[in-house]
Parts: sequence; structure tokens; C-alpha cells
Amino acid sequence: MDLRYLRYFIAVAEERSFTAAAERLNTAQPSISQQIKKLEDVYVGTPLFRRDKHHVELTEAGRVFLAEARTILSSVDRAIALARHAAKAQIGHLAIGFVPGAEGKVFPHILPRLRMRCPGIQLTLRSLTTPEQFDALRKRDIDVAFLRPPVGDRALSYEVVLQDEIVAAVPAVHRIASCERVSVAQLAELPLVQVSRSAAPAIHDLAERTAAEAGVIFGEVIETDSVLGTLNAVGAGLGFCFTPDYVRQICPATVAIRSLDIDPLLQIDLLVAFRTGDDTPALQVFLDLLRTWIAERQPVALPAE
Repeated sequence: MDLRYLRYFIAVAEERSFTAAAERLNTAQPSISQQIKKLEDVYVGTPLFRRDKHHVELTEAGRVFLAEARTILSSVDRAIALARHAAKAQIGHLAIGFVPGAEGKVFPHILPRLRMRCPGIQLTLRSLTTPEQFDALRKRDIDVAFLRPPVGDRALSYEVVLQDEIVAAVPAVHRIASCERVSVAQLAELPLVQVSRSAAPAIHDLAERTAAEAGVIFGEVIETDSVLGTLNAVGAGLGFCFTPDYVRQICPATVAIRSLDIDPLLQIDLLVAFRTGDDTPALQVFLDLLRTWIAERQPVALPAE
């Protein structure tokens, strides 16, 4: 049954007049009369009103039907209101996880656009290691993650956001710091300071792969539990580390960042990951803005001469 019949019926019952009900609903009086007759004859099977030239009254069946009709419409209106509220709640909050570096390279370009698209949105920003972000995505503690590869969980989807150059961080007072570019062999003179694999598996594995490709064996290895801890150890003169180049913006004065004398340059992907099939409005708006920014950053191919 079309809910319109119920709305017409309730209006006539409350106004006790087909003419007043038509004015209330901004429709023609003959149309309401026809719809009420169809409701009685086709759907209910019994008169709902007693009519004469001057009065409209509910029958006993009409009184029973009125109570149920009001309940039905109230439930429908409540369902609509709850759905709209849920949509607003979804668009109103987004939890973002990120490894160090993402907040400096990505957020200044995306979050202002997100604020413009969704002025009332509430953001939660969480600095987490890549393994912690995988866990937070599965537990729904965050909605989207900026992390390092690989992504081996089929329940998660991912896209490449950008590539970071891998550089060397060395003590600023060491003679290697006077070089514009440093080779892996030069770095092997120093102990390797390395973030633990449990905290940063991609960076950890990169150091081992780089040494193997260069035919170099790093002697002493000092392990830390964070990027900041690694930089502080390098600054204290304990050794060197491989790191994405975003650390140029955050490293202490006691640390010098130098490009590697390697061709091609080492790079590592920054990925954006999210739960496969998650179609919540806030996430979809965020991903749309992110993809637009990524496309804007792509070099434009010049026509052949």
C-alpha cells in the first residue's frame, strides 16, 4: 500500500473534513475523496468514515485503523530520521592512521580540502607503526591508514600514494657528513642503527637488501623501537640509518641527511589502505580527494615534436 493513503486518511480523520484535509495537504478535494474510497473498498474492505453533507465521522473500524495508521507513519518517519542521522554521523567522523612522514607530505594537501567538502567533520589522527595500523583497521579503530608495504591481508585494499627516496642519516660531526652523496661501502664504516622489524618491517628489510645488493656486510647493528629513537641514536654518534627522506624536516641538528650514491635511487612506497567494501561516506569523500590530489601530482606528458 502506498503510504499516501495513510496520510490522506489521517488528515481527513483529524480535520473531520475532506475540504480541510485537502487544504492541509495542498491537494484537490476530489482527489482525496477518490483515494479514501479506494482505501476503503480495495485495501480495508469496510467504510472508515460516516459521511453526510455537513459531517465526517470515523466508524469503529476507522478508529481502530487510525491508531494503527499513526503508528505505521510514526515508525516510517522515525526510520527515515535514524537513517539520516546515521549518514550524518558517518560523514561527521574519520579516524586516520599514519606512519611518520605521511602527515607532512599528504595531510596539508588533503585535510583542508576535506574540511571544505565536509565543514563539520571530526578527525582523529593516530601515529602508528605499519603493523599497528593493520591491527587498528581490522578492529575498526581507524578507517584509513597510511603505511608501508606489503599488504598481505585480502580484507584490505590499498593504493600507492607516493614514493619516498631512501636516504642515509649520519652523525653531523662524522667526516661522512661532508659528502654530498654517500656510498653503501662508506656507510659500512659505521654501525647500522635500525628500527626493529616488528615496528617497521619495510625499512628493516630494506637495509638488509641494500647491503646484499652492494656486496657489503654491516658489522654492529643497534636496534631501536621507533624512527625518533633511531634518529636520536644517530645524533648521539652511535651509527647511521637508512630512512625515507621525510626525516629531513624532523631530524635534530646532530643528524645530517645525505642522498645515497646509488643508481637508480632507492625508493619506498607510501600506501593508503582501507577495509575492502567499506562504503561509509566519510571514507569515500576522503579517498576521492586523495585520488584527485595524486592525479594532480602526476607529470604531464609533453607532446612529441
